[in-house]
Amino acid sequence: MPAKTPAPGHPPVETPHYHGHRKRLRERLRSAGADALSDYELLEMVLFAAQPRGDVKPLAKSLLRQFGSFAEVVHAPEPLLRQIDGIGEVSISQLKVVAAAATRIAKGQCRSGRDCRHGTTSSTIAAPAWRFRTRSSFASCFSTRRTG
Repeated sequence: MPAKTPAPGHPPVETPHYHGHRKRLRERLRSAGADALSDYELLEMVLFAAQPRGDVKPLAKSLLRQFGSFAEVVHAPEPLLRQIDGIGEVSISQLKVVAAAATRIAKGQCRSGRDCRHGTTSSTIAAPAWRFRTRSSFASCFSTRRTG
């Protein structure tokens, strides 16, 4: 990182590595796409809206350690999320908005007939959300299209 202009008679002061981190992540997302970001970086970007100041990387990494994947973090039950240090109600709401949006997009693709071959989308939607179920559940998925 470039050094700040020092006060007269003082040695140069290094700019901390995290300055501009959020801007760099946004630029990488726009220029290279979501696949250029790791799960923790994508999670950081989700948490930016909930925590406008401060470093959210430790929280993102902690959530991934606890739950395993981006999908499992956003689908984790609120009581389990509240057990993570550094997460608050606004962050939990932000995660739940992402989960709801992902589910709605996937359902829309199925309704329009895209990406529903061989149950791929159904299992992609259901697996993370059902991981934390405490009761037995039954689901059925029917396809109205013939594949292959």
